[in-house]
This record gives sequence, structure tokens and C-alpha cells, in this order.
Amino acid sequence: MTEKEKLGKYLTKLRQRVPSEEYSKDHISQQELADNNGLTKYLIGTIERGEANPTLDKLIFLAKALKLKKVNIFEIEINVDRYIKEIKNK
Repeated sequence: MTEKEKLGKYLTKLRQRVPSEEYSKDHISQQELADNNGLTKYLIGTIERGEANPTLDKLIFLAKALKLKKVNIFEIEINVDRYIKEIKNK
């Protein structure tokens, strides 16, 4: 398994923990995740399959969509809401 595939598998597990608000499924679908957060289903699918090289911005928006408050990258804790606010104010 490649490192990108590990990331994709981890993100799939995170998505499967978020309950669906629109569909009669136990967890949010890629489409529902995309619809509510400015991401595309295609991008989410390629990340989950380990095919994409998502930017930090895309990963942060994905973290927000997955209802994460903070993420750790290179042992640096990033506040998801603050990061999004900063890039929107540029």
C-alpha cells in the first residue's frame, strides 16, 4: 500500500464516521461531503483511492467537511477554522 493510499484509507474511515443528514445511510457519502463543502466528488474519490496529490488548502477544507477542529501536519497543529478564515481574507 502506498502512502497516498494510506491517507485515502484514513480519510475514508473518517468520512464513514460522519452521519448523513440528507440520505438514508449510516454515514455521509462522497457526494454529500462534496455538496456541502465546496469540494468535488471527483476530488474526494481520487484522494480516497490514493490517486490525488491534494493541496494543503484542499486537505483543510476536507478536514472542515469531516467536522475536524484541528489537524496535525509535520507535528504542527493547525486550527481548521482559523486557517479557512485566513485564506478567505487574503
